[in-house]
Amino acid sequence: MIQQRYFIAGSDILVIDDSPTNLSLLTQMLSEQGYNVRVAPNGKLALKSALTNPPDLILLDIMMPSMDGYEICEQLKADEVTRDIPVIFLSGLNEALDKVQAFAVGGVDYVTKPFEPLEILARIENQLRLRSLQLQLKEQNAQLQLLLTTTQAISKAANVDSALKVILSKICQTIGWNFGEAWLPNAQLKALVCSRGWYASDSSLLPFRQHSQGLTFPPNVGLPGRVWLSKKPAWIEDISQTNEQSFSRGEIAAIVGIKSALGVPIIVGDRVSAVLVFLHKNTIATDESLIELVNAVATQLGTLIQRKKAETAIKKANQELERLAALDGLTAVANRRQFDKILQQEWYRLKREQLPLSLIMCDVDYFKGYNDRYGHLEGDNCLRQVASAIASASRRPADLVARYGGEEFAVILPNTNAEGALKVAESIRKQVQQLKIPHALSQVSQYVSLSLGVSTIVPTADSSPLELIEIADLALYSAKQQGRNCAVSRSYAIATS
Repeated sequence: MIQQRYFIAGSDILVIDDSPTNLSLLTQMLSEQGYNVRVAPNGKLALKSALTNPPDLILLDIMMPSMDGYEICEQLKADEVTRDIPVIFLSGLNEALDKVQAFAVGGVDYVTKPFEPLEILARIENQLRLRSLQLQLKEQNAQLQLLLTTTQAISKAANVDSALKVILSKICQTIGWNFGEAWLPNAQLKALVCSRGWYASDSSLLPFRQHSQGLTFPPNVGLPGRVWLSKKPAWIEDISQTNEQSFSRGEIAAIVGIKSALGVPIIVGDRVSAVLVFLHKNTIATDESLIELVNAVATQLGTLIQRKKAETAIKKANQELERLAALDGLTAVANRRQFDKILQQEWYRLKREQLPLSLIMCDVDYFKGYNDRYGHLEGDNCLRQVASAIASASRRPADLVARYGGEEFAVILPNTNAEGALKVAESIRKQVQQLKIPHALSQVSQYVSLSLGVSTIVPTADSSPLELIEIADLALYSAKQQGRNCAVSRSYAIATS
């Protein structure tokens, strides 16, 4: 978890020395300068104090019983909690080798006793300033790294919900919090609704997510609503101590063990486009630097999310245009252009796999007479019903029903042999008959009927899609010759013999 403390005056200094006189002198001197001073007379107490409440700087004597300063420093540097705390050695040892060893075990400075108060104060202030700059740089690097990783992930995300999921995951993992969720203004901008993007460090938090999914937050209601209205981050140190207005999900939070919460707005222009909420299982004191980090990242991400929204909308619009461009305007099945495209794709695919490809050509019997008798508007309505019936009989996702031209339809049946294709054709013929669309001028039925030609081929380098169409046309011609309202199948071998 990233935590930041900027310090000079008011910094916490731990003095480790077995001499009561030295402890008293250093405590008085440092306290007068505004430092918070803690003391430890031996290594055991010093390590416990440093691990329990890490100080900003340590002054460490070398010569002490049971555990000398070198060993204490080595243990401090070996622990992740204390390894970055600057250690200044204070010792009466003045040999070069003593100083070299002090730096070798991790010391940042070495002051010999007896020391000059002004010198030791200057060295302490110098190390604290260096430490402050290091932490500032660390925070900036963390912010840049977080922004970089989220920016890259957002650019790859399919939509806004996916982008928010990435943001929540990256931020939670960076700051060490357990749960992240996003709330978005609804279409009417009257309430916040739960985004589909979320993150949880473990499955025990799933009930909290499930509870939250159906909720909405008007302005100033609950943590999301308060952040939405104020446009400012909000921190709750202990959810159990808040009221329903401040955090309305307190009961479920207690059940899953959530104790602290942080809400941060994502602002684009002057409008909140989303509210990010982060939750922790421990009671966490307000950390202004953490708020600054998350808020800074959220500010940068606002523009990216807005761009992702625009990209998603454009992509959706383009997909709809592509869909419409592939459809016949009258019947809503695929048009001739889409038919040609899919036939070519399936041809090459099945040529590689050496599997059969079948085609059904369907023609409405005596359709010119139908138009003459009932008019073109009824003729259009008839074609729409016929197209729907053909589509309902061709149920597989890979099958394609297309309007081939005028009253003629085509059905592409990938990976379908001649027998299977003829069954589909017969099913189509019966589906159209069951529509019972009256056709007074038909010479084969009192209702609208279809003649169907079926062709099947296993694509090879020596054949082409055009041959499949020609064979289906020949089969359709045979169906008409045999009295119409029937299906005839022809194979590639028979047609070419």
